[in-house]
Amino acid sequence: MTILLLEEDPLLRSAITWELTKQGVPADRIHYHSHPNHERSGLLTLLQQQTFDAIICQQDKQQDLDGARLLHEAHYLGLLQPGCVLLLLDADQSEQEFLPSDLYFSLYLALPFMTRQLTAVLGQLVKLSNLTRTLAAPILLREWQLATALCEDLLFQRENRSLTPWLDRLKGYLLLQSTERVTAAQHYALCANEYQASWPRAGLFYAMLGLGKLQSARTDLQRHQASVSMATRLELQLARQLHQHHWLAAWETMGELLQIRPHQPRWHQLAMLLGLVLQDEEKVLEQANSLTLRHFGEQRVRLAIDSFMLNASLAVLWHAPSSNRIRSLQQEWEHLKRTVHLQPHEYELLQALMLGLDYRFDEALILIAHHQPDEGSDNHLTLLLGFAVSQFCGLPHHAQRYLTQLTQYRVRVAPHPLTRQLFHHLVAELGQRLTAREQRLSELRQLRHKAMQASQYQTALQAGLQLLEEFPALPGDAWQLLELLQHCWPAGMAAPRVALLVDTLERRLKHSPAFLDQHAQQYQRTLQEIRTHLQPHLSGSGPSCLVAGQPEP
Repeated sequence: MTILLLEEDPLLRSAITWELTKQGVPADRIHYHSHPNHERSGLLTLLQQQTFDAIICQQDKQQDLDGARLLHEAHYLGLLQPGCVLLLLDADQSEQEFLPSDLYFSLYLALPFMTRQLTAVLGQLVKLSNLTRTLAAPILLREWQLATALCEDLLFQRENRSLTPWLDRLKGYLLLQSTERVTAAQHYALCANEYQASWPRAGLFYAMLGLGKLQSARTDLQRHQASVSMATRLELQLARQLHQHHWLAAWETMGELLQIRPHQPRWHQLAMLLGLVLQDEEKVLEQANSLTLRHFGEQRVRLAIDSFMLNASLAVLWHAPSSNRIRSLQQEWEHLKRTVHLQPHEYELLQALMLGLDYRFDEALILIAHHQPDEGSDNHLTLLLGFAVSQFCGLPHHAQRYLTQLTQYRVRVAPHPLTRQLFHHLVAELGQRLTAREQRLSELRQLRHKAMQASQYQTALQAGLQLLEEFPALPGDAWQLLELLQHCWPAGMAAPRVALLVDTLERRLKHSPAFLDQHAQQYQRTLQEIRTHLQPHLSGSGPSCLVAGQPEP
């Protein structure tokens, strides 16, 4: 058993240490660390290098101590082992529901306290800490049935009878994670009759949602809402709205929840996922920028990199970026690569995107090919970036491989079922979008081909323009559009805009060595011919026909 005590007050630290040793904890198993505030405290390194069976910290806003937030941030970073006992000493008496996940055991003690209260809560801590190592291994491996069986064995042992509420809570959550929803619903229903707390009702609600019994879940919640806290009611309302795919209503509820829990990374993460489902870049980036880790300042650079990767992914995920967006990304990229160290996979994906935004797609493809999608499997944002960049650069099969890695992505500590389900929904939507994108490419090419065969050049031009906007990476389609401009200008397009279009096509094609090897002479001849016909019209509006022959009626 190893216990981490984050406490500044020497008297309180001494009292806790004395009581723990009195209850049989060796002094060398109690580790001390200062309570981190804004500065780099070394706590991140400590939690990365060593696992603890219990952590004791304090909540006291007057002393600038925010233990509840610290625990949520540590959970977000995967620094807490499952089954860890978390004891919050709360001088504010406002954080009774501080637990970041039901995979941990929570203990709460309001400050000030009586000696007998400290003795009782530390007695529970010692007993629960003895169970941590037994439960942690199967939970980390997602061996839910084994973990549940171990939890049940512990429940049946007489010496653990006083720990039943904590073990019951953990067992229910393990059943939810294993998708044993009928058993989970039965278990939570029994717990709801036994314990006056929010968690049994919340667990029952999630289990019934999983069984498709939405109305039963709502009825049960309405009947017992007095026993459920406001934050939990909002959470379950959000779960219902997400279950029904009422995305906009869910966003409104998310806003209310973030007002109550502004510093819990879990909700910002869920809000980012919801923003992605809504395809709303502004919402996603707002939440990414709102996510701060006050107690782990060493992660500031990592958050900045992740935020930029997310921003870069969004720029090309759903549509072509504007020129202003491209300039902004390029400026940020120049600053980022000078000031921080990036992993090779991250660097080359971002550099490939910047090359693609400059129409240098062939160079981008070389960089993308340097790394396999599974090399980014430790960061879902790297995988999302790989998907977006591969799709933008005309590599649908490579994009699908990144999507497969996203489907299999696993953080160290299992996320809440709500987060997991929304994440999988998003990945499924991205897969559907990738398929639809390939169908769209085929349809536009067929439309252009049929229109050209029928000499309907305006229709062919419109298809070509759509191909350039939606699939800028493909040199063959850019070449077809350039050849079409020998027949007609796009209807209603003035000469200066046609000139810009020709410049864009030139930028794309001159960076494609494979294309130039085959078509260099014809390309230069076509380009010169179009510009020769275009030149007289650049001072005014041009006609709809560039060469001899009648334009399409």
